[in-house]
Parts: sequence; C-alpha cells; structure tokens
Amino acid sequence: MAVSIPTLVTFPRDDTAFALFVRTTIEKLAPAVRGDPVALQAALRRWHTRAIVRAQNPLASFGGVAWYVYRDGQAGVRTDETWWQEPGVATAYLGEDDRFIGSDDAACALVDRPPGGLAGVTWRELVPPVVREDDATWLFGDLKQTPAHSVFDFPRADGSRRVIEYRTAWDPDQGCFVCRWRELAVIDAASVPTLTDD
Repeated sequence: MAVSIPTLVTFPRDDTAFALFVRTTIEKLAPAVRGDPVALQAALRRWHTRAIVRAQNPLASFGGVAWYVYRDGQAGVRTDETWWQEPGVATAYLGEDDRFIGSDDAACALVDRPPGGLAGVTWRELVPPVVREDDATWLFGDLKQTPAHSVFDFPRADGSRRVIEYRTAWDPDQGCFVCRWRELAVIDAASVPTLTDD
C-alpha cells in the first residue's frame, strides 16, 4: 500500500527555497519511511542542521495528516526583513557557472577565507560535504526571475557550523547573482548531527 505524502507546513513561511527542498526531499524518501517524520527530519538535516519536523495532532489538522517543518528549530518571527539592504552587509557575486567571481572581505570572513578568497570557489564548497553531490535543482529553481531568501550551513574546520542567512538575486546589469549574507548562529561541533550517505 502506498504511503501518501502528508500536508507540509514549512517555517519560515516565506522561505520558498526551503519549502521546495522539503517537498523534494520527502518525495525521494523510500516509500517505507515516507510516513515517518523522524526520517524526514534526518534527511533535512543533511542541509539544515537545525531542522525539526513535528507531526500535528489529527484534531488540530482537522483529521488530515499534517507535519510542521521548522528550518531553524522553531517557527520564529523575522523582525528585520530588509537586513540585506543595509550598508556594509556581506556581499558575494556568483557566476552562472556556480563559481563565485568576487566578494567583499565580510563575505570571505563568514566562510573563513582570506580577503579575495572566494574568487573561483564553487558554492558547493561552502555546504556540508555530505550534501555536495546532492541534486540541488530545488536550490536555484527560478532564481533569475525570483530572488531566493534562505539559509545555508557552512562547515567550519573545528567541526562547528555557521548558519548564514542569504538573499540571492540575479543582476542583469552585472550578469551574475548578487548574494547578501549575514550570520544567524554558530552551531558547536557537539550539536552537529553525525550524518552518513545512506
């Protein structure tokens, strides 16, 4: 008997990249575990260390099966929705070939690189090694038409992860994606889940 995919409610609600990632991930789960929120949570944590999946009480979801999926471990409330427009925000420039073509010193510092150290680096080098070969079509989607606003976990040499919020938008005048970044949190090494390629 096929297991139906539950209704998924993702938080933050405006993170369309995360919502697409969640839907793509659950569709790729083996049918035997597709109805298990713990299995989905483990799969999501390959990209998002703090992801939490909570099955809702059927009464609360009017009899249907619904899961709440929190990117950052909680619903959260965004209080500064225009942070990326502030002067001095970290900025990197990503070419269409998935390689950075430049950045400011603040962006390099967020990913533990010296000034100028992002030029020529692919974005995959900045995410956890366990996901670098994953299909990431959900990540770019319709990025040339609609900016993406989400987070990525940057793995640090000491085993910790820096959670970096980003806003990426296509700039036709420059012919590249302009990425604005800021640090949200640092997850210490002891809190980073041990993940393997299953």
